[in-house]
Amino acid sequence: MPLYLTAAHSSRVSKPAQRSANTSRRHSASPFANIPRTKASVSRTKSLSDALDAAGVDDDDDDDDEDEQRLVPTGKVLSTVSIDSAKDVLSAIQHARSSMFAPLPERAGMNSVRIAEVLNFQRNLPAIVSLAHVHAIISASSKTERQIAALQSAGKLRKIKVIGRGNDISGTSDVLISFRELQVLLERSNIEPEMVAGFCDVLRRQPRATAITPQDLPPSYVTTLTRTGFLVSSSMSGSRNISLAGSSLVAMPKISRAASGTSDAVGGDAAFENLGGTGGAKRPGSGNRAFQGSDFALSVPNLGPYLRLLNAGRAHLLELLGKSKYKEAPLYLLRERWDGAVDSDNRISTAKRIRGEFSGVLPAKTKKWRDLYGLNFDWVVEECVGAGLIELFETQSVGLGIRALT
Repeated sequence: MPLYLTAAHSSRVSKPAQRSANTSRRHSASPFANIPRTKASVSRTKSLSDALDAAGVDDDDDDDDEDEQRLVPTGKVLSTVSIDSAKDVLSAIQHARSSMFAPLPERAGMNSVRIAEVLNFQRNLPAIVSLAHVHAIISASSKTERQIAALQSAGKLRKIKVIGRGNDISGTSDVLISFRELQVLLERSNIEPEMVAGFCDVLRRQPRATAITPQDLPPSYVTTLTRTGFLVSSSMSGSRNISLAGSSLVAMPKISRAASGTSDAVGGDAAFENLGGTGGAKRPGSGNRAFQGSDFALSVPNLGPYLRLLNAGRAHLLELLGKSKYKEAPLYLLRERWDGAVDSDNRISTAKRIRGEFSGVLPAKTKKWRDLYGLNFDWVVEECVGAGLIELFETQSVGLGIRALT
């Protein structure tokens, strides 16, 4: 028998016939294949929503519960910030200067170059305080203005008008500096002693002047003081606000004894402040003259960085308040937002660091230290209260609250 013959050629082996499509589908498919398929989740969701609608339950109630609730005030609004150590103008200025920056934390997360930059920036700022800050600490505004007028007349305080910035409402246009601090700045500016003495003599003769004329000082003095930042060219085109000297009380016996046509006949040079006025007064008559282009306004070095930092701090605080729905928040919550949830030295943070867990961000990563050079939260709150940007009020459950007024 030949070897190529196989069983396939045998008649006893038959190839099975080709199965029909229906037969194959019947054997391979599930017996439930012809039943319509439905999505159980969709039907369950629809039935649940139908049941809630039938029961009269509104889904918006859950959304309202998740929304932020307004603080419940007691009705008491704090117009000033009470500071025990600040009872007069000079102590208020000292408090504002000492509490402007927060102390540098031990775990700041900054290298030596950044630490030196922050400390040098804080050190180079002038020892000035805005007028709004003083009014935020001392409650009686009229009394405060009289004290400022008396200190100016005594030569202990100088008021500097910031030309071209701010207004009397926000308090940015007027800053205060003690005469002693001004002398320290003059001595640190590498100005010749005779120039410092001549400039101080002019200031003592005009204790409440905010600008001087070129005739008051030699040209070389004016050039040096302008280059060092103690004098700036004035560009005001309107009438000049001349601060009047003196602190006489408006008393009838004194007015009656004064010569007719003098300032004493109308209550003295400080009659505007004694009657409750705030800001700068204009002297009527021949004393009110226009600001000439050659006049120089008093200033201090590094006044620009101070004003930029002040405005940036105010804007950041209002931005944090704007994140709340009603532009109000508890004081402690706003303080945490200002600090940026930094890693502190309390017991909980210390235990997390020991376990190797994350306990907070480093101060160098927060806006407080990255952009504001460690500006203190309480200092900015006092600034905004004095400028009328925010108000403090008592709540029924969470202590003090802060509300934006802009």
